[in-house]
Amino acid sequence: MKRLFWLLLVAATLVGCAGVPSSSAPQAIGTVERPAPPSLPKPTPAMDPDTLLREFLKATADPANRHLAARQFLTESASRAWDDAGSALLIDNVVFTETRKPDRVTVSMRADILGSLSDMGVFETGEGALPDPGPIELVKTPEGWRIDRLPNGVFLDWQQFQDTYKRYTLYFADPTGRTVVPDPRYVAVSDPDLLATELVSKLVAGPRPELAKSVRNLLGPPLKLRGPVTRADGGKLGVGRGYGGARIDLENLSTTDPHSRQLLAAQIIWTLSRAGVNGPYVINADGAALDDRFADGWETSDVAATDPGAFPGAAAGLHALVGGSLVFLDGQRAPRVAGAFGQTPNQTAAAISRSGQEVASIVTLRPGAPDAAASLWVGPLGGAASQALDGRSLTRPSWGLDDAVWVVVDGNNVVRVIQDASGQPARIPVDSTQVSAKFPGEITELQLSRDGIRAAMVINGQVILAMVEQTPDGNYALTYPRRLGYGLRDTVVSLSWRTGDDIVVTRTDPQHPVSYVNLDGVNSDGPNRNLLMPVTVVAANPSTVYVADQRGVLQLSGAAAEDDPVWTEVRPLMVAGATPVLPG
Repeated sequence: MKRLFWLLLVAATLVGCAGVPSSSAPQAIGTVERPAPPSLPKPTPAMDPDTLLREFLKATADPANRHLAARQFLTESASRAWDDAGSALLIDNVVFTETRKPDRVTVSMRADILGSLSDMGVFETGEGALPDPGPIELVKTPEGWRIDRLPNGVFLDWQQFQDTYKRYTLYFADPTGRTVVPDPRYVAVSDPDLLATELVSKLVAGPRPELAKSVRNLLGPPLKLRGPVTRADGGKLGVGRGYGGARIDLENLSTTDPHSRQLLAAQIIWTLSRAGVNGPYVINADGAALDDRFADGWETSDVAATDPGAFPGAAAGLHALVGGSLVFLDGQRAPRVAGAFGQTPNQTAAAISRSGQEVASIVTLRPGAPDAAASLWVGPLGGAASQALDGRSLTRPSWGLDDAVWVVVDGNNVVRVIQDASGQPARIPVDSTQVSAKFPGEITELQLSRDGIRAAMVINGQVILAMVEQTPDGNYALTYPRRLGYGLRDTVVSLSWRTGDDIVVTRTDPQHPVSYVNLDGVNSDGPNRNLLMPVTVVAANPSTVYVADQRGVLQLSGAAAEDDPVWTEVRPLMVAGATPVLPG
């Protein structure tokens, strides 16, 4: 088995869900001039109908010029009639059934759906059989067989998709301006010197629709990209490679305040840096430097405050609930924390704030009984606690960037708890009707992403992702819910965000008690050595994953052995019933 750190980066192939892209992937359509992807097939006179159809499905991988590469397989009339707009369905295990006449063949197609690819390059996993798209007709022409009739839409061969596309991540600013938010896209650019231009063009075009109301785009209209991205010295070869850097020329800049310009630079720098396009990044707007301090180029260190991989609460260290009270790891000891959270019994779930300074904890009386009662307590780590909420049941708390605590009351009521002007807790409902309408059932876990823009939930053992959207009246709603990780089935118990793009889950599956799933919905399985079922609570950060099994708390870090990763015991926390607690 490959090293866990590799798995955690979710560059892994899909395990348990029909093979999803790793480093291969899809693209937003045709925003820059680019050469066609390599190895795309062309029709030849010797192709029989079955072969021609399969090669056609491969050729749809190139969206340039309204799928010109694929249109070579069509008759002129079919090309005029074919509507290739909208998302492509990614299909595998294709079976054609033919009805033949001397000069015409009618074909029906069956296939498995593995996902979809939008014209913006947004990939989402899917499952199930392809609904009957209708007949496909081929005719014999002087140049060989050609498709003369086909259903509208694009069907893309799965293997060709993996061979042609690669996954990259765009970054947009969160509403508070404190960090940047990932928006993964799949891009087919065979010339590395065009990659930076393609990615910046996509930033200018904006986020995926479901993110549009949850993030800020400092590169939005009327801003434009003036010409292609070049080397820092203006050269067109070696863009972002070696020490050549990258130069981005913008026009129509309307942003004047320094902080907004810093965020604009952060969007560009993190997008290019994470794509392997190296700095320095010379960013000009309307013929002048975006910021005179960085006229010779920006580095990632100049926007470190918005680093999407940062873990602000890391200094707080690992805590745990042991015997119903909060403890902290201190070398080979795990003493109780000072104050109320170290003394209060019957605590069943807890989370430390993003700053590492506050605690939210759930106290549960008579758990599992008909008269069970739960309450939420909030206060400074090491200090006093105040009761903020009660109910029959409460989920593990999750902290937002604004220091609001999110919990689910009695399985279906999502609530934010904040301190009002008097210092008292205010309980504000979150509109979750879109979630309950599409995925009815009890919400047993809700955790906010580190940027606060997404909420991952466990409903009926499945991972459900929703956007966190602030409404015009200042309240919040969970919008655009969708399922992640079809290969996880309905086995998920607990989840935790490792990064803004990567979720770790524990499961009831004894063969795969820990798995990972990313924003695309791609799931992969983690190591299981030295875990004893049941594996329950998970808490993760970018470097380490902690889980609770029947003996106590174990960890898996990026330093795990590459060929033989194994869960190691956190000795002071090896107490039955102990659960890990981290900021988040």
